Amino acid sequence: MKLSALVLVPLLAASALAQTADEAWSNIELLRKGPGMPTADAPEQVVAKARAHLTKQEKALEAFLAKYPADPRRHEAAIELAGVTATLAASLSDRNRMDKAIRDLAAVERDKDAPSKTRADAAFQRITTTMQTVVAAGQSRAGELSGARNLIHDAAGNFATRYPEDKRAARLLAEAATLFDDLPDRKRKILEQASLLARDEGTKQRIADDLTRLGLLGKTGDVSFDTVQGENFSLAQQRGKVVVLVFWAGWSPPSVAWLSGLADEARGWPENRVTIATVSLDEKRENCTDTLRALGINNWPTACSGKVWEDPVARSLGINAMPTVFVYDAEGKLRSLNARENCGALVRKLLLETVPRR
Repeated sequence: MKLSALVLVPLLAASALAQTADEAWSNIELLRKGPGMPTADAPEQVVAKARAHLTKQEKALEAFLAKYPADPRRHEAAIELAGVTATLAASLSDRNRMDKAIRDLAAVERDKDAPSKTRADAAFQRITTTMQTVVAAGQSRAGELSGARNLIHDAAGNFATRYPEDKRAARLLAEAATLFDDLPDRKRKILEQASLLARDEGTKQRIADDLTRLGLLGKTGDVSFDTVQGENFSLAQQRGKVVVLVFWAGWSPPSVAWLSGLADEARGWPENRVTIATVSLDEKRENCTDTLRALGINNWPTACSGKVWEDPVARSLGINAMPTVFVYDAEGKLRSLNARENCGALVRKLLLETVPRR
């Protein structure tokens, strides 16, 4: 009996540990659902709450990895942690944090105990995270973007060689194509290369969307929608003005944070020469209007059909990511497929090209 009891004790302890790990994992899964809809706070508080939620996720994942280093879910946790860290880094413009996320993903790739699919997951996210670093670096250090994006393109191509059965090779090439918005011919070739590798319908649709947007570049836009303010917005009626058209959603912390930053920057733009309009991909209109109110935005024409990704404006323009920022010049021509990183600079450039109406 005594021997049985001694054997039973470690078994019970192991069971309790497993339950504790499961509870910790349940909390991680709960945090994945996001911070919820913002309340009517000031814009900086909305952004702070989104960042606070990401920080909570980061700490929960770090604690899980520290306490349960042998748990079967450790590799999944490490990859998710790197993703959260990278999102925070992008929000805070923290290059060191972004570099750490990339190093952590590379470590999972090198881990021989990790299954091949897990290593592929880490490689996929490492490449996509590196893309964020390349874009950020390109904005701060002239000349760096050109060489780095070629390396990204090569890495995306090499992914297909290392993981020939992985369906995401096409997605990586499609992501790499986003770095070539200023080289539309090169971008089209990369997308066409991606289309040859695409196997699943989701990726095929994403590439089709990207090609749709590419086909709009440099052409006069025809965009109109009913607004949550009870009016109608028409791009054609904005001739003579630079127009910024933003696609976002209240349930997307990165897009809310970007929208808040735009609101701050736009205060210095001449209202009679620049129009900002948005399309919300929220399911409920009140979620859209509550977020705008919380950000102190009340005069931007905004559409919210409640159809999320199937929003008719988003579909017609091939929108498949948030935030996506279209910028039209005074003639109504689309000048940028996604000015998320350089919106202010592009608006100022277009204003110099535009002769103010008398």
